[in-house]
Amino acid sequence: MLRTITRCCVLVLGALLALRFAPWPWAATGLPALSPFVALCSAAAARAIGIVALLALPVLVLSIALRRGFCRYGCPMGMLLEWAGRLRRGARAPRVPRIGQWVLLITLAGSLVGYPLLLWLDPLALFHGFFGALRSPFGALALLSAIGLPAVVLLTLLWPGIWCGRLCPLGAAQDLLDMARQPSTAPAGGPGVARRSVLAAGLGAAWAFATLRWARAGAPKPIRPPGALDEARFTGVCIRCGNCVRVCPTGILRHDTASVAGFLAPIAEFRSGYCREECARCGQVCPSGAIARLSLKRKRATPMGIVQVDMGLCALGNGRECSACILRCPYEAITTAFNWDDYTTTLRIDAAKCPGCGACELACPMPLKAIVVVPT
Repeated sequence: MLRTITRCCVLVLGALLALRFAPWPWAATGLPALSPFVALCSAAAARAIGIVALLALPVLVLSIALRRGFCRYGCPMGMLLEWAGRLRRGARAPRVPRIGQWVLLITLAGSLVGYPLLLWLDPLALFHGFFGALRSPFGALALLSAIGLPAVVLLTLLWPGIWCGRLCPLGAAQDLLDMARQPSTAPAGGPGVARRSVLAAGLGAAWAFATLRWARAGAPKPIRPPGALDEARFTGVCIRCGNCVRVCPTGILRHDTASVAGFLAPIAEFRSGYCREECARCGQVCPSGAIARLSLKRKRATPMGIVQVDMGLCALGNGRECSACILRCPYEAITTAFNWDDYTTTLRIDAAKCPGCGACELACPMPLKAIVVVPT
């Protein structure tokens, strides 16, 4: 009875937080921040422990004190899957290896290299992504960001118990903590198990290293939210929860669908707005540390991108009057300079003042934007 009550409470509270019923933006970090799997892997990849990662400590302590303690008393995904499994009472799951342990070891090893490959498979991230997407405008991207939970439920309907028992990386993380506390609970298999663990870790490290090299070798870089990790690590640490996209007041953040490594991670575009000078919500709601929690002062010193000007497209370069970008810049980073040699006026950008917020790009009245923000 106690297990049912606590898991139902966490399920309802987690859904309400994902749906953003709480008035505080930081409350949207919700359940994913409680996952030791997310906290440990993201901290290792980012080489820093943020304040959000500390939220996972109670779950970590519970998992050490009690075998699969969070699964038994807190996991809302487990509660939903238990209900789904009852619909197929008597059905048996196929005999499959403990893939969750491989996912865990591959991701942990990748984190040490700098790229946690499968962090987005965390069950709390999948749960949060589904309910969070219900607050998004209906569309293909909303469906994609919400598909994780229904997919796991469908899998459980086909083979009851397979996710929690064989596939879940958070459950595997709790098993690893229990084995560290009680070595006698380690699965039978002797050296073979150890060899498989080393193989999984080696595969994860090699895979992460190859992914990082590919990301740094010239793959197109999009503009990420302010305070985002470098591109090579960001796409691994981001768990695709969609919090930052939903909380952005001007709607400049959207899910990336153009890249493979960054699929569904947030990118910024300045077609309908700009990154407002008084807003730093995206960092406040990020549960994995992919986007740093910046003060407004630090945000101004952390550029999203750099501004480029094409005077061939600019009205000033064509002998016409225009000061739209200058008047719209909230940081007074744009000025003009007159060239007495050819009697032309050019725009100058003060890089020390400009955070790449996109206000100038939004304000530019030319059909082809003469001033744009590009990735750093």
